[in-house]
Amino acid sequence: MGSRLESGSNAVRKRIENHVFEDEEGEEYGASSFGGFGEYFRRKKLKLQNLDAEIRSSSPNNPPIFQGVVAHVNGYTQPSLNDLHRLIVSHGGAFLQYLDSKTAATHIIASSLTPKKREEFRKYRVVKPAWVVESINAGRLLPWNSFRVVDEGASQKVLKFSDNGQIVSQTRTQSSSYRDQTESSWYIARLAPRYPDAKGFENSTIPTPSPKAVGDVGDSVFNTKASTNIAQQEQGFDDSIPVENRTTSGDAEVAVHPEDTDEPRQEPLEKTKDNMTPEEYNAQLLSNPHMRNSSGVNPDFIRQYYRESRLHHLSTWKAELKAKLQEATLAKVSSLRTPKKHVQGSRRYILHVDFDSFFAAVSIRKNPELADKPVAIAHGTGAGSEIASCNYPARAFGIQNGMWMQGALQMCPDLKVLPYDFAAYEDASRKFYEAILDIDGIVQSVSIDEALVDITKLCLEAGGSEGKGISEGSIWKEQAKADEIAQTLRDSVKQKTGCDVSVGIGGNILQAKLALRKAKPAGQFQLKPEVVLEFIGELTVQQLPGVAYSLGAKLEELGVKFVKDIRELSRERLTSNLGPKTGAKLWDYARGIDNADVGDVAPRKSVSAEINWGIRFVTQAQVEEFVQSLCDELHRRLMENGVKGKQLTMRIMRRALDAPLGPPKHLGHGKCDMFNKSVLLGVATNSSEVLGKEAVSILRSFNFSPGNLRGLGVQMTKLESIKYDPSGGIHSSQRQLNFAPCSPQERRPSQDLDEITTPSKTESYVSVQTAPELNDESQRPMNITGTQFIMPSQANSQVLSELPGDIRSKLSL
Repeated sequence: MGSRLESGSNAVRKRIENHVFEDEEGEEYGASSFGGFGEYFRRKKLKLQNLDAEIRSSSPNNPPIFQGVVAHVNGYTQPSLNDLHRLIVSHGGAFLQYLDSKTAATHIIASSLTPKKREEFRKYRVVKPAWVVESINAGRLLPWNSFRVVDEGASQKVLKFSDNGQIVSQTRTQSSSYRDQTESSWYIARLAPRYPDAKGFENSTIPTPSPKAVGDVGDSVFNTKASTNIAQQEQGFDDSIPVENRTTSGDAEVAVHPEDTDEPRQEPLEKTKDNMTPEEYNAQLLSNPHMRNSSGVNPDFIRQYYRESRLHHLSTWKAELKAKLQEATLAKVSSLRTPKKHVQGSRRYILHVDFDSFFAAVSIRKNPELADKPVAIAHGTGAGSEIASCNYPARAFGIQNGMWMQGALQMCPDLKVLPYDFAAYEDASRKFYEAILDIDGIVQSVSIDEALVDITKLCLEAGGSEGKGISEGSIWKEQAKADEIAQTLRDSVKQKTGCDVSVGIGGNILQAKLALRKAKPAGQFQLKPEVVLEFIGELTVQQLPGVAYSLGAKLEELGVKFVKDIRELSRERLTSNLGPKTGAKLWDYARGIDNADVGDVAPRKSVSAEINWGIRFVTQAQVEEFVQSLCDELHRRLMENGVKGKQLTMRIMRRALDAPLGPPKHLGHGKCDMFNKSVLLGVATNSSEVLGKEAVSILRSFNFSPGNLRGLGVQMTKLESIKYDPSGGIHSSQRQLNFAPCSPQERRPSQDLDEITTPSKTESYVSVQTAPELNDESQRPMNITGTQFIMPSQANSQVLSELPGDIRSKLSL
């Protein structure tokens, strides 16, 4: 395979390097003969090489990092195919748009592969897109092994015996033949004189602490705490548990710092992480009782996790507070809401109001001296603490919500970290909605710090118009009234809460949401009808509401990058590729159309339970027991919401192939690959037994190693409300046949049995009574003939007499 790969890629590389583009007078720009598909594609490839020549000429100062590399992109990637194409070619590489044969490319770039392609590409260099980006950042071609997508797999195990005759545990070893081929290939050989440390980079090892050192760390930490609950462990382990640090070579190293323990530093394990299986590593980790109590093998882990996890408390608190505010909003505006939908084509004025960095802004009120300084809200300052919110000065340093504290402090060493203040958040949210309800518009609660307000009625009254024509009333008066209401609202919220809000104004919910982005921070912006198409057209499709990773990939395959590109596609093509609902919605969004009304709250579409912290298992039985407990939690949530569902989805986080066994965050998930699989149930249900059985079946279908699991979740969709019978019982979704009730029958008067004379029985009657009762199932003879009919033992003489003579003669034999 190595010779074929080298010869094939060498030929392609030489052809690309020897290609010269002068002008568009070449033969590749001529017409192809009818039916000449081969000639057509040959010329098309030449045109693509001409495009590469233009890219190289426009970036002569870029280092030739990818010189000798022939790359092909398979499937959706991030960065996109076009960006990877430009990066590789502008840094000296060659790019193949079409993979005529696998040996034509030295590297195949893919984010993930289907099982079929994973098997097909198992012997080829399949790398992640990060290989390109990080190589450019490093200024040199990094070894592809660190970014491989397809694992080499394990070779066959052999039995090994110790001196006393006992079987010794064998670890999985990877085949080195392909690695040897990689190290001796032509492009690595060309890099060797320039980067002599390349081989050392690939062969570097990862030391690990001894089990005693791990145990000492855990004991020293927990003994200094008043209790051992999960929330305290999240805080305590931030500073005391060893944290992985990326070295310059790209490998991870775990170190136990002497200052973190009371014991001196222990000697490293004889068996390091490099030759430990995930199950062995987890078994060693869980040998510490404190670690075991904080992991998924603890039978009480799920209840303890949801009771003490700060993030779960935060999300639950926000959901409960939102529900309360939504109820208050509906009660306040129920009399204002018109029962009829808005008339399409009539003007509307919608406000989208949102706090600027809600948690950070409210917490800073007690520390006004921090108003202009970078501030973040988190549960602690440890390296593994996650940032819940940060203000705009912090965002200027690149800090984002959800970032780890370690990375945030590297970006901004002067970052100030403040704790949560739930009482202040609830008070600010209540005053925020009080100011909104004072407007007397139609209000829809989006979150505790975000709301939609329909002020159409107020604006049309100010303009003296019904909103159905441009000649009726004065549009500029309507728009001025909308700006006035927005400014009044901002001033009111500032006075009540001491915090700033931003307001977007538009002709519908979509326009108001997009206007809000331009209004931030601490401002307002009205998106007027005459500039809607131009404003929306310049946005990327990912900036539209509801366009995420998977949908963005489908749009990219259609050649869509900006919203204005959607307008080039027909409605039929969008719906055929994206589905009727999604395609129609994007077609409308590209033209600024959104017919949704403020106050229309969509019913809940899913209920889920997911945990991605503390997931450490050694055996498959432990995993399946945990999955059943997770389904019990899902059942409880379904009952709380009064729903049941028809589709169950299992979400699995598996440790990435290039990720270390110990992630930076204590018992966190680290770098993972995500897997989802759904099963459609026969009828809607919320039974924990049914959910557990289906979830375990999905889990087994992946055949993942228990030690590599880092997160598990179950989600129920296609929900239906639970219906109750008049008697108060739960109505079953199983359909039943409805029969008419039986009519009452008159009962005959009973007679005394002693007064009834029994008539004498005849002999013929007695013989009939003693004959076999063929109509009785218990008396029928056993059917051994393979037919559903009872066959007589003797031929019927009357039937025989009616048969032709030749047949009778044969039967008589």
